[in-house]
Amino acid sequence: MFADLLSQGGLSLDRLQSFCAVAAVGGITKAAQGDPVRQSLFSRQIKELEEFFGVELVRRKGRGIALTEAGEQLHALAREQLLRLSDFKRASAGQPVELTVAAGESLIEWLLLPRLGRIRGKLPNTTFRFLNLPTAEIASRLRDGTVDLGLVRAGSLVAPLKAVALGAMTFSLFVPAQARFNPHGGTVTARVLASMPLATLEGTGHFRQELEAVVAKAKCRLQIELGLPSFPLVARAVRAGGLAAILPTIAAVELTDTGVIELKPDCLRPLSRPIVLAWNPRLARIRGALDKAIPVFSEFCQLAAANPGKR
Repeated sequence: MFADLLSQGGLSLDRLQSFCAVAAVGGITKAAQGDPVRQSLFSRQIKELEEFFGVELVRRKGRGIALTEAGEQLHALAREQLLRLSDFKRASAGQPVELTVAAGESLIEWLLLPRLGRIRGKLPNTTFRFLNLPTAEIASRLRDGTVDLGLVRAGSLVAPLKAVALGAMTFSLFVPAQARFNPHGGTVTARVLASMPLATLEGTGHFRQELEAVVAKAKCRLQIELGLPSFPLVARAVRAGGLAAILPTIAAVELTDTGVIELKPDCLRPLSRPIVLAWNPRLARIRGALDKAIPVFSEFCQLAAANPGKR
């Protein structure tokens, strides 16, 4: 059945593994970590694979390489089969299988980690690797099989990826109880929000633009006194006192027992975004651990359940 495939030299698991390593990082030098001997080996092995299959697998792109269409197909096929063999070997030896889960830092910090114990209880003999990645990269890595599960905004995925809804990520206003500008339950309008010294995400990203649009409708501007690279760091700034912040409602797991008041003004509703759990169905078919993990993560990572009484 495989006689024709194996009748000539040039194809081996070692060559396929090297090709996958180079494809994953986009360059021979990077994959070899600067070792000239390994660079020469990887270059030779890729050329041997190209000769075996009779197609170009990579082409130069700047200082690195880019996969051709044939290279992308071989990378997906080889990585899936190597994963399957690795899973089989580990399962045969009674060793745990690793799953890679990617999400933004706030979802990892306030949704995944608090539920990790229950997830592990449902998935024995499984280890996990959590990656903090932007939505576009998560979608790309789900497609090429380098990420098993991803938590991303709904609408950011394309075929063949599948997804199940986890609910909406809503946003709340968190205010230190001792702050002079604390409204103490009063109505918080966009104009009131604009009067508060805030900590928020730095830069001009999607969230920052949406937040500024909220107060712009009231012909106001935000009073930003501290910009930080992530929501968890913004939460730490609020906990330190003196600054308010608009954060994902799930941040309450960290802030509500620290003298910080949570408010849910109506003006923040436009910031809500639906979140989904996504995976590659082709990978789920060949990785039994992934197929078992999908309903478990779907059950324990529901956003509504993360904030009982705050819907």
